[in-house]
Amino acid sequence: MSTLLVNYGKQVRRQRRRAERANQRLDVQGLRMVAVLTVFSSHLFGWPSGGFVGVDVFFVISGFLITGNLLRMADRAGNVSFKRFYWHRVRRIVPAATVVLVLTYCCSLVVFQTFRANEVGVDALFAFAFISNWWFAFQQTDYFAGGDAVSPLQHYWSLSVEEQFYFVWPALIFVVGLIVARKSWNHQRRLHLAGAIMAGIVVASFVWAMYETAVAPTWAYFDTFVRVWELGVGALMATATGVLARIPRIAKPWLSWAGLALILAGVLSISEQSLGFPAPWALVPVAGSALVIAAGVSGEPQFQAFLRNPASVYIGNISYSLYLVHWPTIVFLAALMPEGRSFYVAAAATSFALAIASYHFVENPLRYGDWNKLRQVLKDIRRRRYIPQRSSGYAGVGALFLITLGLWAYAIRPEIPHETPPVIVAQENVDPSAGKPPSGPFTSQLQREMVQALSATKWPALDPSMESAMNTPESPLDVHACNAADPMDESRCRWGSPSAGTRILLVGDSIALSYGGPLRDIALNSEGRLQLQVAAMGGCEFVDAPVFNPDSSIVEACPGWAQRVVDSINATKPDVVIVSNLYGAKRVVGSDQWMTPREWSRALRSMIEKFRPSTGKVVLLSAPPADKNIRECYGARSSSPADCISQVNDVWRSVGGVERDVAASIHGTWVDSRPWFCGEERYCPSFVGSTPTKLDTNHMTVAYGQKIAPAIAESLRAAGVI
Repeated sequence: MSTLLVNYGKQVRRQRRRAERANQRLDVQGLRMVAVLTVFSSHLFGWPSGGFVGVDVFFVISGFLITGNLLRMADRAGNVSFKRFYWHRVRRIVPAATVVLVLTYCCSLVVFQTFRANEVGVDALFAFAFISNWWFAFQQTDYFAGGDAVSPLQHYWSLSVEEQFYFVWPALIFVVGLIVARKSWNHQRRLHLAGAIMAGIVVASFVWAMYETAVAPTWAYFDTFVRVWELGVGALMATATGVLARIPRIAKPWLSWAGLALILAGVLSISEQSLGFPAPWALVPVAGSALVIAAGVSGEPQFQAFLRNPASVYIGNISYSLYLVHWPTIVFLAALMPEGRSFYVAAAATSFALAIASYHFVENPLRYGDWNKLRQVLKDIRRRRYIPQRSSGYAGVGALFLITLGLWAYAIRPEIPHETPPVIVAQENVDPSAGKPPSGPFTSQLQREMVQALSATKWPALDPSMESAMNTPESPLDVHACNAADPMDESRCRWGSPSAGTRILLVGDSIALSYGGPLRDIALNSEGRLQLQVAAMGGCEFVDAPVFNPDSSIVEACPGWAQRVVDSINATKPDVVIVSNLYGAKRVVGSDQWMTPREWSRALRSMIEKFRPSTGKVVLLSAPPADKNIRECYGARSSSPADCISQVNDVWRSVGGVERDVAASIHGTWVDSRPWFCGEERYCPSFVGSTPTKLDTNHMTVAYGQKIAPAIAESLRAAGVI
């Protein structure tokens, strides 16, 4: 009788634990719904903060669930079975992820040009090996700003972070199991020890996250150890379920809704300009996720239908598949149709259709199936006796309906608007009384070629090819060798006659380096009248302010480099100092606000005042107008020359205006670069003649620098610089 009672008690406790886990799963699935919809909507509508927050929520959920599984495994078997754990992870993660990788690469071959499809293929290899976060960090992919063309596999970075964490965490649980067995401790002591270890890891990771976020935020975004504390908070929740189970039932709904409010607060407060992300700003969504999970431990919170309704739970179930497929779908459709209602409907319907199909026909069958089931299904299909499960039938119908809806939205899409400018007539000469200097023959010829390029409807045969131009540095190799923060042999960065009557020093960031090629050609062809020295450093604006750069090593090196340049000017007293910096939105290190044009003006003027008495002329050479990213607009196979026509934007005009004022105040010269890149000083083609103009958003190609060198020389002579 006593044995029956004991067995019955064990059965009751098992049933209670299963019910508690079921309640937790409902809450967690609802929380997954919140996370995946936040990420999806942020990517679809272009507000990055939702993507930041959604990934944080996923990390907490993952740490909670996996640690709970590890601890239950250790409790049942005495320790962690690595073979069983990793086999379950492989079946859970790899099949759907691999299918999406393969299909994404195949689609990129159809949608993108070959060079961009190859880049996607490389991204897929790193994603398959679960190291894509390090790959994107190495490429300095910036989630906080636009740069190179966006990879349709960029979202795999978070999956890589999770799997790297789970290469290490089971081993620590295994060590805990050995200690528990050696000490003959009970399960409660196991939880305490695991919690203490994870608490130490969380603190260390958070401290490191605070440091690296301050010095290298782009790298910190992808760094595994920076993100470990977010997974660790979820793991701590799993080790503290006994304590969390004692939360009063009356407090649970308050905790749950407070957690959702914190997640919403993170979405509304975190932005691209937010300093301190991922640390400490990620504390907001992480704390919110922890409150929601805590409210669901050992009891269902009342008044929480938002997380527990069937739709929320189902979206939570398919969240992994939806996370995998949504970003490639958005990227590919963005290359094929303009943004608008049709695009949003097509992207949403196609993403959910693919997620449903992936979950029911790839993820779950390969996660729970075995060879015997597969053989039986194949046998039934051959005998025409196969009857699919009702849920599979519903899933197939739902996916088919959504795919049809997506295709309909794509079919009724408006045509991609081509920003074809009005007819432009190249002006042979401009009346000086109109406020513009007359154009020389080289500039006039350049303008005539621009008129033809702006009206082109098909890509001509370019020399070099656009792909080749995009994969070269922004300056010739000998000029590019001068891109260094450390002192170097100045003779390597000097061109022209040593006895030249005009010595020119070119300083600035990567824009100065790109101008170094044509200015070098001008000096070499000056018949001994000009000498050019290049003292530029990519990423370092030549202004008296610590301008933010994603690479912390550049930020640290810039002040020393700028001081050496100033000292060199004061010592050698060149006849002309040409300053050229990138025109764009910038912020000072330690501030989350963009620099205003007035602040940029003060910083530039302050730097010039340090050497102004030591040179005859100061020339501010404006950057090429920046608008379209050639890698993005040219990357789609359906692109046309009109898709890559840039326009001079307001940022360029405002920075150019304040630099012109600075030049006037110091009796210097501001040189307008628009006649070399843009027709009518407004529309800027991606090629002129047969030469590509840009290799990215900001920098000219080396070949185009050679082409416009005579026009630059004309402008400098007209301005009295040379």
